[in-house]
Amino acid sequence: MKNVFLVLFILLTGVQSIGQETIDIEDNKVYSFVQKKAEPIEGMTVFYQSFIEEFNMGVSTSKEKEVKLRLKFVVEKDGTFGDITSESTDVDYGKEAIRVLKRMPAWKPAQHNGKIVRSAFTIPVNVRNKKNKKNKKNKSVNKKFDNRIIEKIVLDKTIETDEFEFKCDCSFHNETQNLKINQIAKNYELNDYEGMYSIIIQNNPKENDIPDFDELLTSKNLVGDKKYIDLNGIKAFHIGNDLERYNKGYNAMIMFVSGDKLINILINTEHRILTEYLVEDLKKTFKMKE
Repeated sequence: MKNVFLVLFILLTGVQSIGQETIDIEDNKVYSFVQKKAEPIEGMTVFYQSFIEEFNMGVSTSKEKEVKLRLKFVVEKDGTFGDITSESTDVDYGKEAIRVLKRMPAWKPAQHNGKIVRSAFTIPVNVRNKKNKKNKKNKSVNKKFDNRIIEKIVLDKTIETDEFEFKCDCSFHNETQNLKINQIAKNYELNDYEGMYSIIIQNNPKENDIPDFDELLTSKNLVGDKKYIDLNGIKAFHIGNDLERYNKGYNAMIMFVSGDKLINILINTEHRILTEYLVEDLKKTFKMKE
């Protein structure tokens, strides 16, 4: 992680711009409003996870507490990306975001009036820089992680909302909403370690917003420890990714459908052992409310 943490829930908002741009040739018109917007083949959640894995947060020496940027690009008719630009308060992060996007797989192109068209797309990205943050109690959690530290962790704090509850050693960080897709994200920061829980709930998701978990399980494009888990009686899809080669620790993502809600739980810490420990406890304590 290099003491820098990428806020996942901000990444989970791909925004189609409003208005319409036009290029001289009709077939090359770039639409900013379309009837069916462009999207990653395996969905935005998988796209953002791949983006995060590739993003190198160590490229900048910025001392700002928070760096915000916006990626603007055109999704071509073949799904590739063109005219990529970045608006950022940090040049290095902006360049890194462009580099990562260029490495991402092609998307499904947009459609308008029954035709495949070029379309404008904008992705907001928020990077939190913790270099100047006061050290956590057990900052020794890194590649030299001592398994005995696990024995000292007490997950006795109950986090409870109108939608869910679970136990952790964490505190509420913040909350964001995406009214366009009826999505809310609640973020909780670990008290004694570098790490975070993100609980993302999308109410009444559209059919194409819900991943085919069986396909994800066998997909060669989705790399990681993929399996189904029992989340306190709920069958959920789980994928874990070792991000230590990017100096970002270990990330676990849990997805499932509950009634009319699509739930995405993300846990990221500096070490695989700690993340997996938190996942195992979450499997026992996480509950959806009726």
